[in-house]
Amino acid sequence: MTLWNRLRTPVTSALAAALVIGVVVLVPSTAVAAPGQDKDRDRGTKASAIADARKDGLTASPVHFKKSSYLCYGYNACSAAGMSSAGYATANKKMYWRMYAGHNCTNYVAYRMVQSGLPNTRPWTGAGNATYWGTSVPKLTNTTPTVGAVAWWRANQGPAGSAGHVAYVEKVVSADEIIVSQDSWRGDFSWATITRASGNWPSGFIHFNDADLLNTAAPVVAGLPKVGAQLTASSGAWTPTDAKVRYQWFANGVAIPKATKSTLALTADRLGQAVTVRTTASKLGYVKKAVVSAATAAILPGQFTATALPVISGTFKVEKKLTLAEGTWDVKPDGTAIQWYADAQPIAGATSHTLTLTPDLAGRVISAGVTAQRAGWDASTVSTALSAPVTPGTIRVRTKPELSGTAKPGKSLSVATGAYKPAGTSVAVQWLRDGQPIAGATAATYRVTKEDLGTRVAAQVSITKAGYTSVALTTPKTVRVRTTPRIRFDRTTLRHGVKVVIEVRSPQVAQIEGTLLVRVDGGAVQKLTLKHGRAGLVLRGLPTGTHTVKAVYAGSPVANRVAREGNVRIR
Repeated sequence: MTLWNRLRTPVTSALAAALVIGVVVLVPSTAVAAPGQDKDRDRGTKASAIADARKDGLTASPVHFKKSSYLCYGYNACSAAGMSSAGYATANKKMYWRMYAGHNCTNYVAYRMVQSGLPNTRPWTGAGNATYWGTSVPKLTNTTPTVGAVAWWRANQGPAGSAGHVAYVEKVVSADEIIVSQDSWRGDFSWATITRASGNWPSGFIHFNDADLLNTAAPVVAGLPKVGAQLTASSGAWTPTDAKVRYQWFANGVAIPKATKSTLALTADRLGQAVTVRTTASKLGYVKKAVVSAATAAILPGQFTATALPVISGTFKVEKKLTLAEGTWDVKPDGTAIQWYADAQPIAGATSHTLTLTPDLAGRVISAGVTAQRAGWDASTVSTALSAPVTPGTIRVRTKPELSGTAKPGKSLSVATGAYKPAGTSVAVQWLRDGQPIAGATAATYRVTKEDLGTRVAAQVSITKAGYTSVALTTPKTVRVRTTPRIRFDRTTLRHGVKVVIEVRSPQVAQIEGTLLVRVDGGAVQKLTLKHGRAGLVLRGLPTGTHTVKAVYAGSPVANRVAREGNVRIR
């Protein structure tokens, strides 16, 4: 039920008359007050104003919005419903644009125009009845409703009487429906809904000073101005607050295609450009308005952030292969560059995901750097952790060294040094006497000397290569070096026997020492001690004839065991 229908039951004939939308009365020129002057002091009462209007040949013509929906009626009722008179309830005693004060459609609308910022001077010359408003300012009049415009009815058109009617457009619901506020001669203040289908549609709309969308704060662009980041724009502040806002981003003043959201992802083609955003507010019945933000600084290159550092895997030892896992970034690079380092110095040519540790890297600390690259981004390099020093490689023995020859003074010994990996090893020989180095004996062949008597000889082979742990191998020792002495018999005939002197000699030993075992004709063994290499015995009581003497040298650390037989004659 409309407010009009709700009011029908209690409405008296006087109230019904009050719902007439009134006649606009032109003030006679002799009675016109200065703009804004309180006419009640000059005219007295509304009755006298009506009388004056009649003297001017103007008559009030009843006007009803029979098919309109009244939203409220009366200053108090409308105020309680949130539909104010914009202060006219307390200002209606003044005349605006030389219109009659009080309940009067023209004075109310003139008041709203003055309140919107226009001067209190009628914008045209001539009659002020509502029917003349649109025809007096034809350049300002059209058929488009907008908030703040004047809804205007010609005389006797639609609901208006012979004086016409004006109202203030509060809201444009659609192209076929508006809401107005109005006051009425011989009526009261009201708000009403008017539709095109009701037959009450205005003759036109006068755009003196339409309400405009008001921007109270320009849009602001937030975010880091660099490639890869995202900018976010505020809509700005608008009145009315329910205006719809659209966005358009610009780079160096040129609109960015399809950039019509409140956010803008900064791609590489924005590098070096200054970015702005334009917000355009629109609301039915209002003229669109656009505001541009302040420009950003020139867009900087993007900055990579490593989300996982590169890592080296493998064994840090010569000949081993290392593998690099690049790590990850917050933005996928177009490509990466790798560089391996030894003691923080670039390794020439080491730019792949793997690195074979060559001998020259032994003892050095290894790391690797990965550089991310992408158009519009600053190249960014991150490094792995430093490794422990690279350990030397291991020399592998394919064939062990071996000795050959005779371990006797004057004889030679030779060493086959063996075979090793990797290729290119260096081999050095050192001969040992009972494990101690023999001075100057570093050739592959060694001639045994008398100094070696009583010792065991071996060869030590040292294998070296830069970047590898050296290897020293020693051959098995020879048998103990000994000389082989000779036994000589010296016989002297005695009166009743024979004296036998046995001498043990060697050219390598000055004196042979030790024990000499002697047996005559297979008899008992006699044990003699050599002194200065000689021992003697006297044979007596033997029968005449030839006898066999066998001498055995038991040997010593420097001389081998040796035996000899000799004959003696007893006469």
